[in-house]
Amino acid sequence: MYNEQSRPKYYYLLFFIVAVSIIGSVTLFLALGLHKNGLLYIGNIIYWLSFGFPIIIFICMAWSFSTYTIQYDGNHLSFGYRGWIVNLTNSEIISAKIVEINWVKWGGLGWKIKGLKNIGYIENSGPGLEILTTRKGRSYTFNCKDPQTLINQLHKAGITIENDSAV
Repeated sequence: MYNEQSRPKYYYLLFFIVAVSIIGSVTLFLALGLHKNGLLYIGNIIYWLSFGFPIIIFICMAWSFSTYTIQYDGNHLSFGYRGWIVNLTNSEIISAKIVEINWVKWGGLGWKIKGLKNIGYIENSGPGLEILTTRKGRSYTFNCKDPQTLINQLHKAGITIENDSAV
């Protein structure tokens, strides 16, 4: 059984963006004096539609990326962010290998796509796993604090283990 859970460092940046957006929009609302015109004033409606939608998007992003988890129970492997978890059974995994992940090569942190076949759950630069699956030939790359322990458990379950490489 392998279980790992962490909070990505960039979550705090998303949380800060949400806080600044809410404080800034309320401050601007009060500074413009829109609160004096009544709740159903068309200016209030337009104001909150224009500022409320981005704030809701930021809140959803902060929630989705608030927790990064990896779990393997011997039959099922699940990994990803709270709002973007991938669940794989042993029969869907073709092979696995330990990789060294460079987040710059993936184009940033978070949920990343290289083409349509390579999907990354990139939390930082460092060790991770690359899993080749039967799902449309896709491979998933994700960070892992102790990849050797996880790869050993996958090997015990009969999954092919390949040589290391850099991603």
